[in-house]
Amino acid sequence: MMRATTRTTLALATLLLSLTAGDACANVPLMRWTDACFKACRPPLYSLCQETLRQAPGVAELTAYVVLAARLAKSSYDDTVGRAERLIATGSVPGDQRQAYQQCIDRYATARIGMVAVTNELINCDFANAGKELADAAAAMVACGRGLSPGTPLVAMNAADRDLTMVVSELGALLVGK
Repeated sequence: MMRATTRTTLALATLLLSLTAGDACANVPLMRWTDACFKACRPPLYSLCQETLRQAPGVAELTAYVVLAARLAKSSYDDTVGRAERLIATGSVPGDQRQAYQQCIDRYATARIGMVAVTNELINCDFANAGKELADAAAAMVACGRGLSPGTPLVAMNAADRDLTMVVSELGALLVGK
């Protein structure tokens, strides 16, 4: 896990440097990450936005913050799906929840595809589909949560992923509107 975190951090640092050092998108403002969070999110998402972007450069193109948050969301999705798959494989999921867990895994695939697409598009200054992809990812997180019984292990992880997805969506809305 430490190696994956280190690789992810290095990859994000490289990405952020490229987005702040001359590969700028036209008409995208530079701002402080604190200002991006303030403009995009209200409590309780404001605190999560600050936590998500705290390792970002102090000032960067807004696109860099959305990409960073999207990559962190994708990484969290992968962790949650891995946990869900392990719980199913070990028989730790009650029988009546197995289908809900499998549906969540499918919903997470939808959200992950959206976050990867948003990341790739924004890196290339393509904003055409970002709003729809972020909305689809948010809807997938909500749909997963609806199917889970309270108290099951995936509930808290899905709630955290849903909130992080909303942070990405709100930051993205500063670029593409709602």
